[in-house]
Formats: sequence, structure tokens, C-alpha cells
Amino acid sequence: MSLLRGLGASLLINRHWTQVVVKNIVWATLAEGTVRGLKLIVLPLIARVFGPAEFGRFAFAYSFASMFGIVFDSGLALTTTRELATTKGNEELLPDILLIRLVLGGVGLAAMALGMRWVTRDHALWAMIMVLGLAFFVLELVNLAFAVFRARQRMEYEFVVRVIQTVFLVAAVALVAWRAPSALHVSYAYLVSGVMTVGVLLAVMRDGRWRVRRSVRVEAWRRLFRIALPLALAGGATTIYMNIDSVLLGAFGRITETGWYNLATRVVGILLVPTGLLSLVIFPAFASTAARVDEAFRKRWDAWSVGMVALGAYLAWLVLATADPAVGWIFGAAFRPAALVLKILAIAVLLVFVYTPSYQAMIVFDRQRTLSWALLSGAALNVVLNLALIPPFGLYGAAWATVATHAALLCALVVFAGKSTPVRPLSGVVVRGLLGAGVSGGVAWAVMVLAKVPLWLGVPLGSLLYVAGFLGMGRSRAAAVAVGLLGR
Repeated sequence: MSLLRGLGASLLINRHWTQVVVKNIVWATLAEGTVRGLKLIVLPLIARVFGPAEFGRFAFAYSFASMFGIVFDSGLALTTTRELATTKGNEELLPDILLIRLVLGGVGLAAMALGMRWVTRDHALWAMIMVLGLAFFVLELVNLAFAVFRARQRMEYEFVVRVIQTVFLVAAVALVAWRAPSALHVSYAYLVSGVMTVGVLLAVMRDGRWRVRRSVRVEAWRRLFRIALPLALAGGATTIYMNIDSVLLGAFGRITETGWYNLATRVVGILLVPTGLLSLVIFPAFASTAARVDEAFRKRWDAWSVGMVALGAYLAWLVLATADPAVGWIFGAAFRPAALVLKILAIAVLLVFVYTPSYQAMIVFDRQRTLSWALLSGAALNVVLNLALIPPFGLYGAAWATVATHAALLCALVVFAGKSTPVRPLSGVVVRGLLGAGVSGGVAWAVMVLAKVPLWLGVPLGSLLYVAGFLGMGRSRAAAVAVGLLGR
């Protein structure tokens, strides 16, 4: 009993830096694993029930509505986490933040209603876009609660709410697929599940701070927007280059290709979960110690960076080895063209893992303005590349435009983080980690593909070789460093 009591306390009580990080990682991992596992039921279900064309219509509406998340959020989620993590007294800003959210919701929905008329004349798509827009606005209210949980480093609360939200969504989508399958009805399922989740939050979070301010406090708004606007620009740029390809494919009339492409990008979104997961639990911890960048801080930062490199390289090699059979088996033969898109986007997956620490460094060390300009430039590049490559090459042109955009972002963020923050994005430790991941990944891919063994055997065997090779090379590098130090 004492062991179980101690384990429970370590997962529910914040004690010190390392324990809090581990606790948050455990809860965030449980949340992502549970949520993504449940959503993996939804994606193949929608794809198989609708087929590429109808799925493409839903994907087009979903991507277009998602682009207005920049207005609904406007950087307030990260701002809330940062301000509340810095000083608990900043919780008095919550009523102001809720009022801002409501105002931004009205602005965003109005802009969406006007913008959708420029990209399509299909009235059925207009209805889907507006319903999904309402759903995304509601979910931004849920995300605000998550921001507070993260600031307090209470990821266990976020775990509970996220699981409840996903259960609502899966149940609603499953009911729609069974009784009245249509893309519009799936859109309503997203909205209903979001409203029900907000209802649960309102029922259990009766803190007096969770109220809407009845008047505008100019100083509070100015303070919040000073931090939030650069983050909004950065987040908006990210939202644009994550969704503009699907929107442009649909606008060019390639609806079936939109379905294939969006399926691949959703799988990529699942692969990128660890970047968001690790950033969620690491960001508050690093933000709380950023005032003193000592040797211990740098070692933690390098360890995080190398871990991201190792995981990103493994996922990229895994996709290259398994995309063709996996897409056909999970989503059906009609979606096989998505496999090649997924292979191309695997390169982008690796690039994102490599530059995520630099991205976070810009926020931790208050360089949001520089970050926002870098991401806006990347978004502009992505739009230009999509406009140039989609007409002649379709969904494959969109995929290569994404890879080129992330390559440009990697170069920009590494340079900016190295010059304007105390961290070294490409330190010797990180570069050696990249080389080790490349060699180990090549060996793993060879076992999965060239060895001609069944995937059920090749994947676990290749994975074991990757881990063993990467860790073995890491020990060799550490030994070489130690010998060099002794030689001095």
C-alpha cells in the first residue's frame, strides 16, 4: 500500500523540477495515447464510409475553417500559460481573457462567413464550414482551460477533460456514420461534442475567476495583446501552411485529391504528436528556469533536442518503410495514392522534430516577434509554392511545397535561436545525435524493407536495431568526449 500511495503522490503532487516534468510527461502521454487511439477509430471510419470524394469535401471545409483558428486563439492560450506560470497573481486576468475570446469569436465567424464565398460557391460546403467554425471556436474555450492546467502544471486535469471530449466526439461520429452518414452531420458531431465538453468544464470549474469581465480593462488588454499578438502571428502562419494546401486543392477543383492529401496530412499530424506533447510538458519547466541559463540548463536543453532528433528520425524511417501497405490496409484501396504523399511528408516530419526546440527557445526567451516574422515568411513561401506546384503536379506538388517550407523554417529558426537566445540549436551534441539517428535509421529501414521479411516481424526488429544503434553510438560519442577531456 505504501508503494501505491507513493506512486499516486508522485503523479498528483508537484514537488521538484524533475518530478514535475516526469509527472506531466506521464499524464500528457496518457492523454495523447488515449485521445489519438480513440481518434484513430474516427479517421478510418469516416474515410471508408465516405470514400475519397466525399471525404475530400469534408477535408476542404475542415481545413478552411481551421485557418480561422488564428482569430479564435490569437496567441491567448500560450500567453495564458506563460503569464500564469510566471506569477499566480496573474490569474486575475482570466475574466479579461474570456471576454477577449468571445469578441474574437464573433470577429472570426464573421470573417469566415465572408471568406468562404471567395473560395467556393457550393452552399452545402458553406454550411459545413460555418458549423465547423462554431465547433472550433467552442474548442478554443476548452483549450483556454488546458492553458490554465498547464500553467499550474496539473496535466492530470487536462488528461481527464481531453478523454471526456474525445469520447463525446467518437460517440457522436459513430452515431452519425451508423444512422445518417454525411459530411454535414459529421460537422455537427464535432460541434455537439465540443459544447458538451464545455458544459462539463462549467459544471466542475466553479472558481470565481472563471467569469467573463463585463467591461474592457484597457491596460489588461494592452498587456495581453503585447505578448499574444506575436504568438498569434506565429500560430497563424503555422495554421496557414498546415491548411492552405488542402484549401487550394479544393479551390482548384481537385476534391478527390484533397481527400487523399488530407488523409496523409492527418496521419502526419498523429506522427507529430510527440512534438506538441513534449513541448507542453517541457515549456513550463524551462520557462520557470529561463532566468538563469547555467550548465545544468544547457545539458537539459541538449538532451531534449537530441531526444527530439532521435524520435523524428525513427518516425520518418518507419513511414518510408510501411506507408504503402499500411494505407491500403487501414483506409482501403481507394486511398492508396495517399501513400506516396505520406512518404514525401515523412521528410517534413523529421524537419519539424529538429527545429521544434529552436521554436520553443524563441518563446521561452521572449523572442516572439522574431519568431512570428520567420513563420509568416514561411507561410508566404508555402502559399507561393502551392500556387506554383498544385496546378501541374496536384497533391504531390502540395507535398513537396510542405517539405520545402519546413526546410526553410529549419534554417531560419536555427539561425535566429542561435543568435537571439542563450541556447545553441546545433551544438556538437545535437549534430552528433543527427548523425547517429541517420545511420541507425538507415539500418532499421534496410531491415524493414530490403530484408524481405513480413512487416509484423520487420518493424519490431528494425525498431530494436534503431534504438540499439542510436544508444550504442551515443555511448561511443560520450566515451570519445571523456577521452578527449582526459587527454587535456
